[in-house]
Amino acid sequence: MKIGFIGQGWIGRNYADDFENRGYEVVRYALEEPYLKNKDRIAQCDMVFIAVPTPTTSEGFDDSYLQKTLPLIGTGKIAVIKSTVMPGTTLKLQKEHLDKIILHSPEFLVEKTAAYNAAHPDRNIVGIPFDKIIYKESAELVMSVLPQAVYQKIMTSVDAELVKYANNCFLYTKVVYESLVRPCGGY
Repeated sequence: MKIGFIGQGWIGRNYADDFENRGYEVVRYALEEPYLKNKDRIAQCDMVFIAVPTPTTSEGFDDSYLQKTLPLIGTGKIAVIKSTVMPGTTLKLQKEHLDKIILHSPEFLVEKTAAYNAAHPDRNIVGIPFDKIIYKESAELVMSVLPQAVYQKIMTSVDAELVKYANNCFLYTKVVYESLVRPCGGY
């Protein structure tokens, strides 16, 4: 199985490294060298993990990078969004790109330990936009190539997107709490 990775920031790079280390044939594409030359090779990948910026701006959520990458993925192939997205985004994108299967699998990497987290996840979640056999089978295939985790769950893509947002909100709350309790970095 040939697996593609769009985006080689700390998330995409660590996932691609883990897949290579486990013996998968990997194609990396990003807007910088040396990955730029692989743009056309992404279409031949059976499964493509997407880890591109999805910022929230003063104008709202920006999924333009996702919109630009989805046409690169081949017809009938599986696209797995690793980027944090607003709930409902995967479903919306699937409706716009009926020629491929779009799933959401949130990442739970910590920047300092990202390589370890990618290789030893504490949870794997795959979200499907529709409750149909083709999506369930595709999600099972994605789950089968991810490193084994203690907690593994296939759920709706909206639920998977909400899990990621809840995780981010919890971590944000911890940071705010710590800054209030220990404003000078400790006692």
